[in-house]
Formats: sequence, structure tokens, C-alpha cells
Amino acid sequence: MKKVNPFMFFVVFIASVVLALPFRVYQLMVNVEAGTGFWKDHGHFSVPVLYVILALATVIPILLSLIYKNGLGQIDSVGEKKPVGGVISVLFAAGLVVNAIVRYRDFSDLYFSYTSGAAVDQPMMTYLSKSGAIAMGLEAFFAVVSAIFFLLLGIAFITGKDPSEYKLLAIMPVFWSIFRIMHRFMRKISFLNVSDLFLELAMIVFLLMFFMAFAQVTAKVNGKGLEWKLFAYGLPAALFCLLCFVPRIVVAILGHSELIASDSTIEIVDVTAAAFVLYVLIDRSKVFRKPDKKDLYSE
Repeated sequence: MKKVNPFMFFVVFIASVVLALPFRVYQLMVNVEAGTGFWKDHGHFSVPVLYVILALATVIPILLSLIYKNGLGQIDSVGEKKPVGGVISVLFAAGLVVNAIVRYRDFSDLYFSYTSGAAVDQPMMTYLSKSGAIAMGLEAFFAVVSAIFFLLLGIAFITGKDPSEYKLLAIMPVFWSIFRIMHRFMRKISFLNVSDLFLELAMIVFLLMFFMAFAQVTAKVNGKGLEWKLFAYGLPAALFCLLCFVPRIVVAILGHSELIASDSTIEIVDVTAAAFVLYVLIDRSKVFRKPDKKDLYSE
């Protein structure tokens, strides 16, 4: 009988964070153009080194999850009160509300730019579509609906209620991620030349896959046996969330906020998303709980 200690997943994650975050701060300070986010030197040693770290931090959790896919997250804790999970879910909901406000503001700026005559040579819908305004507006809408889901999920965690009844709402974070990534693809720059854009795209892709698996597992819709995907996609998602948040905060605190790309600002929802993902994985892994016979991970 094979057994898996989920702590190995978090060892890989912690090592990745310790290596990647300081290295990214160094990159922003020495090899990224202020304001634009473009690489100063594609041949700088920091570029391949960071990508190797991120590749390993992505591939290893996926491989571990596949190897131990039948032994992850098999514990049913419905009815158990989880106040910490409730607080983190509510904080994530708050982060989503902030994201919605920012994206609605961006949508409004583009809309009023059109109505003021900035792009009268094309139909409004064409302008709003090409500029990414429609994607931003839909991102704001689904951020609000997703916030409602995580608020209800937080209440369910606190009260011990079964959250599987929120089947329709559980899929809303997936749509939020889809429209979040769409307006980034509409930027007229190459993600290979702008490191922040590449990191954001990777973050949203992994969050999208995590939320898809989380929706199925939480709503109990063909979710049996998908717990391994939470670890496979959740750990890389949390890493990229922190990578898109922490280094920008650090350089701002150091007095170099001009180094933050104008289209890649500090978003509080990134760190709240990372906190939520990590809580879900820690809760399912039972790393910090006293194990008993029913908590054995085996295949």
C-alpha cells in the first residue's frame, strides 16, 4: 500500500517561493524597463534562471499529483466547522469586489473615451471589443457574482453547512478567470517581451484550471477522483499569484514604484486568491491535523 505525505507538496511550494520571489524583485530592479515592463536584455542570466525555477515549480506538483492521484483529498469533512476557511473565503470575496471596482472603472474610462469622440471612426461595439473593454466589463460582473459565491462558501465553512447546493455559483470563478485572461490577450504587446504579462497569463491559466476542479469537487458534480487536480494546479496558481503581487509591493515599498508596469498594477485579489488556494490544499491534505485510521492516504 502506497502512502503519500502531502507535506512534500508544500516543501516544493515553499522552496519555489523562497527562490522565485526574491529573484523576481532582483529582475524588476535590474532587467525590466520602468513603466513598460519590457525586458532590458533578453540575454540576461536572470531570464532563463527564473523560467527554470518556475518550470520546476509547475512540473513537480503536477507529477506528484499524478503519481499519488488516488491518495489525495479523500477525506469528507462536510459538517465540520472551519472558521479559518470562512475568514479566508470572505477575504477572497472582498478582493474580488475590489477587482470588480477597478475593472468597472477601466471599462468606464474606455467607454467615455469613445463617447467623447476619441474613436469616432469605428462602431462603438467594435471599439469596446478591440480595446478589451467588453472583457473588462464582464470580468467585473463575474467578479461580483464570484464574490457572492465565496461569501456563501465562507458562511458554509463557519457554520459547517454543505456548500454543494451552490452548484451554479461554484462555476462563476471560472468565467471570471476566462474574461480576466481575455483582456490581457487583447493587449498589443508580446507576452514574451513583457515578463509581467507572461506571469499574469500563467497565473490566470492555473487559477482557471484550479477553479474548474474546485467547482466540481465542491458542488459534487462528477468531482470524484479530481482532488489531485486541486494540488496539481493549485500550488502553481498560488505561486504565480504571489509572484504577481509580492515583488510589486516590495519595489513600491523600496521607493521604486515606477518599476511597476502601467498595465500590471498591484491587485489585492491576487494575494487573497493565493491565500484561498493554499487554505483549500492545507485543509484537504490534513497536514496539521492528528491523523487517525480514516485519514490515511493510500491507493
